[in-house]
Parts: sequence; structure tokens; C-alpha cells
Amino acid sequence: MTRSAFALLLLTVTCLAASFRLPRLDTRPMHADEAVQARRFRDLWIDHRYRYDPDEFHGPTLNYATLPSVWWQPPETFAQTTKATYRIVPAIFGVCLILLLFLLADAVGRPAVLAAAVLIAVSPAMVFYSRYYIHETLLVFFSLAAIGASWRYVKTGKLGWCLAAGVCIGLMQATKETAVLAFAAAGAATVLTVLWHRLRREPISITGSVVWWHPVCGLVVALLVAAVLFTSFGANPRGLADAVLTYLPWLSRAGGASPHVYPWYFYFHRLAWWRVADGPRWSEGLILLLAAVGMGFALLGGSQRPSSANLAAVRWVGFYTVVLAGVYTVIPYKTPWCLLQFLIGLILLAGFGASRLLAVTPTVMLKCLLAIALLIGVGHLGWQARRAAFVMPADPRNPYVYAHTAPDIERLAADLDQLIAAASDGRQTPVKVIFHGPYYWPLPWYLRGLERAEYWTHLPDEAQSPIVVSSPQFDRELTERLDDTHLMTGYYSIRPSVLVQLWVRMDVWEAHLRRLGRI
Repeated sequence: MTRSAFALLLLTVTCLAASFRLPRLDTRPMHADEAVQARRFRDLWIDHRYRYDPDEFHGPTLNYATLPSVWWQPPETFAQTTKATYRIVPAIFGVCLILLLFLLADAVGRPAVLAAAVLIAVSPAMVFYSRYYIHETLLVFFSLAAIGASWRYVKTGKLGWCLAAGVCIGLMQATKETAVLAFAAAGAATVLTVLWHRLRREPISITGSVVWWHPVCGLVVALLVAAVLFTSFGANPRGLADAVLTYLPWLSRAGGASPHVYPWYFYFHRLAWWRVADGPRWSEGLILLLAAVGMGFALLGGSQRPSSANLAAVRWVGFYTVVLAGVYTVIPYKTPWCLLQFLIGLILLAGFGASRLLAVTPTVMLKCLLAIALLIGVGHLGWQARRAAFVMPADPRNPYVYAHTAPDIERLAADLDQLIAAASDGRQTPVKVIFHGPYYWPLPWYLRGLERAEYWTHLPDEAQSPIVVSSPQFDRELTERLDDTHLMTGYYSIRPSVLVQLWVRMDVWEAHLRRLGRI
């Protein structure tokens, strides 16, 4: 395969990835985590301040990466930003994952890279979380970029690639605290690769000359990049200490002090086979099967032609993936988007497995049958990706939906808009949100256009606001206080098993009905 043909095919697959990731980003309700990150971005954009929080919310990279989204078509206020304003950021990073594979063409081989690119483009998990305004897709991007730049340095010995790897490593750390797991897996993979080659008495083919001070320079660059972001470009020096202290709460959660504690098979249950009640069947088993085949070929393969993949590189990817998946499996704390961190390695192995299967299949007829079977499998993955992203994006029967905002919240937002339009004070109408705890998100996102919205975690002395959104836990007390002046108009689901009530003062309710022509 010529270099130009390879580049053209990889760009074509990039367009395929974009077709799954970029359309209809406003379709799904805003998840609570997305709403929190959007609110933190608002502080950076509007108030020009960002302070890293070592207890929650992860690193600053996502917030800074969102700035171009509001510079491109600038909204005037935070209320004018949309879900697409934020989700376009991980979506673009998800598409550009394909382009990073150019760096690994001579590591796993061009056919393997093309196969891996197709699998990245249509993987339901990769597609679904590329449309999610959280840190995970950015962490995957910087991780793959670090691997690619490190490989280019190993191949060429050029300092520039070592410094590029350092930049990517710094961005990984500034994106999410779990980057340290990838660093540990990379170190373990390096040791295991050397040991495996010694065990098999096979040389490690590296053409570049590694100079000891190059990695030192790369490490310095990584530390500088992370420090600049954690300190908010020097405005928050405390961020350096917080970047280290953050591991105290996160280690506690990883050890099980969290509601997100699940058994070891949590991730592979979603990837291998998933069905809830009478919902549809889901499986990315093709990727898992091909990854196992690819690992087998990598570990047991012998000498190969110079134009094929580099076995040491593929083995390193295999060991890295196995170690990282093992760590995530052992840690009790689990959320489904974390699986992306080792899924990218599984996909690289799967691409290698697919290419080797086609290479060793003896006859043209059998090669054609195998290619057809693989294409059918890819089509099935793409069909599932479409279902996950566009048909069931907030349905709990989707394996990648987790503690998601209920679609009913969009109805609440629409009803509030109508009530506000009817109220005499318009957007200045006071609204009280009275919730039984601080986890009332994503309500602040949907009420972001109301300038006098207040949030309470207990019943305030003055609850007689024109509009009250409350937890049912306060029903008795609010009935005693508001029954003579307000109407409770209904219940709305905001998250699984979490409801809110809507109370409306009678004069606002009557104005609303008159506006609709009902009285």
C-alpha cells in the first residue's frame, strides 16, 4: 500500500468518524456531570477565573479546550450557550483520534492502522463518549498522542518528538488524575516487553538513537505544561500543591469510599454482552475477539519483513493494554466511561489481529469470506453506535448510559419557559429550587437564563416564590405554606428515581393560562 493511498483511506475513515460524532449534539439531555463542567467553564469564560479543585471535577484541560468553541461563534451570555457548544469539544477530539494513527503506521503496520481506525470510528463506546462533555475523550486523545510521539522518538531519535511526548504527558496529567494509571501501565509494559524479548531471544528492532538527556527534557516539558494549567497560567500557585493533594480523596474513592463501587467484570460486561430487561442486545465482542487474536499473534510471532509491523511495538501495546485493563478492573470505583482508557489499546490490538488474520488466510476466496465477515461485524458496530448516540442516548438500557438525566427534564425546562414568559417580571421572576441535598444538578444548567434563581438544600423561611421547584421530600411542609397561594402543577423526573415538584403562584398560573388562550 502506497503512502498516498494509506493517507487517503485514513482521511476517509476520519470522515466516517465525524459522521457519527458531530451531528445532533443537542439530542440528549444534559448529564449532571456535563452541567457541572459547563458551569465551571462559565467561571473561566465570563469571570476569567479558574481554580483547580483537588476534591472534585478533575483537571483544567477540558475547560481551557472549550474556549475556542465560544470564540468561534461567540454567544453574548452563558445562557445563550447550548449543549452543542460544549459537546463539540470532545467530539472533535474523538474525530482527531483517527489522525493520530498516522504516527503509528510503522508500529502496528498500515493495514492494522486502517482496521483500528475503522473500529475507533464505529465503536459504540468511542462514539457515545465522544459526544459527552467530560474529560475521558480528551484523556484518550492525549494518551494516544503521547504513545505516538514516543514511538516517533524511539524510531528517529529526534529531540522534537521527545518534547512533543512531554507536552502530551503534561496534558494527560492536567486532564484527569487517572493519567497516573496510564503512566504506570506504560512503565510496566516497557519492562514486560524487554523481558519477553529476552525470554524468546529476539532482538528489539529500534532504529533511533536514544540520548539520555532527551527524556529528561521531555519530563521537564511535561511538568511545565501541567504546572501552567494547574496554576491557571500562574494565577493560582496553590494549584501545584493541589495537583498532588488530589490523590488523597481520589485514593479513598478508588478504595471503595464511593457509591460507584462495582464488581471486577463491570467494564467487560458492557463491552462483551449487555441486555437489560426487554431492551436490545449490545456487544463490542468483535473488538474483544480480534484484540485477543492480535495479542496472540504479537506474543508468538517470529521474524517479519521490514515493511510489516514492529513486533516489539505491538507487544508493548498489548502489555500496556492488559496492565491498564487489569488495574481498572481491580479498582472498586468504576464509571463506564473509564473503559475508554484501555479500549483504545484493545482497538489497536484488534486492528493488528484483523490484519494478521487476513495475511495468514491461505486463499483469495477465504480472504474474501473473512473480509466480508469482518465488514458485517463492523456494520453491526456502526448500527449499535447509531442506536447509542441517536436512538437511545438517555435510555438506561443503553450500556453506556449511567445515572443520566431523564428526558423529562426537557419538559420541565419548556414548562418553565412558558411560565416565565407569562410572568410580569419575565426573566427577573424569582425562582426557588429547594432540594433535599446538594445534588440538584443539572437543574442549574436548565435554569441558567433565570437571573433570580436560588438554590436551597433545606426549606427556607421565605418559600413563597412565584415559582418553586422542590423535592417531594418537602411536599408536606410546602403544602402547609403554599396551598392557599400556589398550585402544585405536577411531577417531573430529573434522574432515575429522582423527582421534583413544580409549584406556581396562582397569579402566574392564571397569566400562563390566559397566554395560552385557555381562560
